[in-house]
Amino acid sequence: MSAQTMQTLLDLIRQEASLEYQNRVPEAVRSKIEEIGNPILERTDIANEFLTALIGRIGMTMIKQRIATNPLSILKKGGMPLGSDIQDIFVNMAQDQGFDGKGDKLLTRTLPDIKVLYHRLNRKSQYPVTISREQLASAFVSWEKLEEFLTAIVNSLYSGDNRDEFILTKNTFASAIENDKIVKLNVLDINTPGATKTLVKDIIKTSKLMQFPSTIWNAYNLNRPEHDTGRPIETWTPLENQILIIRADIMTDINVDELAAAFNMEKMQFMQRVLEVDNFGSATNCYAILCDEAYVEVRDNLFEVTSFNNGQGLYLNYWLNHWQTYSLSLFANAVAFISDNVSSDE
Repeated sequence: MSAQTMQTLLDLIRQEASLEYQNRVPEAVRSKIEEIGNPILERTDIANEFLTALIGRIGMTMIKQRIATNPLSILKKGGMPLGSDIQDIFVNMAQDQGFDGKGDKLLTRTLPDIKVLYHRLNRKSQYPVTISREQLASAFVSWEKLEEFLTAIVNSLYSGDNRDEFILTKNTFASAIENDKIVKLNVLDINTPGATKTLVKDIIKTSKLMQFPSTIWNAYNLNRPEHDTGRPIETWTPLENQILIIRADIMTDINVDELAAAFNMEKMQFMQRVLEVDNFGSATNCYAILCDEAYVEVRDNLFEVTSFNNGQGLYLNYWLNHWQTYSLSLFANAVAFISDNVSSDE
């Protein structure tokens, strides 16, 4: 972030600040840094307003940057509606009843075969950081020092959250594998000669079959509730809705051009549908997951920064609060490629 960018950011904060703040703090692009820092440091309420707005501004910029680098961020859905639960509904395809030329069934009720699942808020995380008046004063000596100080503070909050979000998403997959919430396809131990080529063939074969209506690729039919007396779910996943999540160490041994060609995609287009991870959490025997993008239900319930000024200690406490729902839609197709005979050196 350049000095000019920092000045522009401070002026954006000033535009949205209180009238008191605007009257005391001049425009950054027309002032020296000490002319900005002095009125901010003179009053605690002005300093608190400045820091809260700045942390939020920089934080949102970092979130946008994080979207481009977080391996699993593409799987996140939008925010949650009010409440802590989401109702997930699936309606099976209608069945042919045959032509009734006599009209005997004109008044017969044919109820749709409806399935319902619920996704619930299950993460409430809070990341604290403290900023003292002394620290802030030492940062207002140059635009570079101010940027360096604020970036370090914000990094401590958002990087911790970013790391945990990635781990929690991987753990969600691991839980699905360990609790039969995903269809599992047994493949060769990756250290077996020729195993990578065989894995690629299995992935391609599964991808092709998932594009046709079927009851075998979704986990709902593995976990169907006893009260559900309807038909098994029959669904399909078009190629453009398929996501391949694969271990990075395995991806290095794969010819991406050949794999993209097998998926009938250009390499760049194909790589947008491939997400690399270091592992699948505790599911150490999982090499890859091929799923409908609707399979993953990761949503933000609450994302905000709160603050408190400690007048006695002359410091400000900030908390990044992130509440989320981590769940999986068993209505959607998803297959985990695992090995039941993992070698000891993996």
